[in-house]
Amino acid sequence: MKVSTRLRYGLRFLARLAKSSVPLKVREVAEEEHLSADYLRHIASILETRGLVRGIRGKEGGYVLGRAPEDITLLEVVQVLEGPIHPVECLANPSYCSLITSCSTRKLWEETAACLQGFFASKTLKSLVEEGGNP
Repeated sequence: MKVSTRLRYGLRFLARLAKSSVPLKVREVAEEEHLSADYLRHIASILETRGLVRGIRGKEGGYVLGRAPEDITLLEVVQVLEGPIHPVECLANPSYCSLITSCSTRKLWEETAACLQGFFASKTLKSLVEEGGNP
């Protein structure tokens, strides 16, 4: 399993916003974090559409969190940027596989998805920032 660039960039952007007391410009965050500014703008737009960030216009504008960092779970971020957590296609789409009722590994994948969902649900942007490091 690999974590997508979109999720990695999105988490880094949100962590920066959670640490800041002023609006941050995408271009500046991208430069400081060594990220593509265009791609980060795209991610910021997705996050704004879903209410995780809020854009502020004007010279002193930029982005701020849409809610308090303790009110944003990492599961919500993952779901906004990646969609539901389904390590295998058949969990999202049971008609994908004809072995759905007799699959010897289905329970493993269901438990994997539940573990990942539980882990990300137990973490917030606040805990991410407090634990330190870059995601």
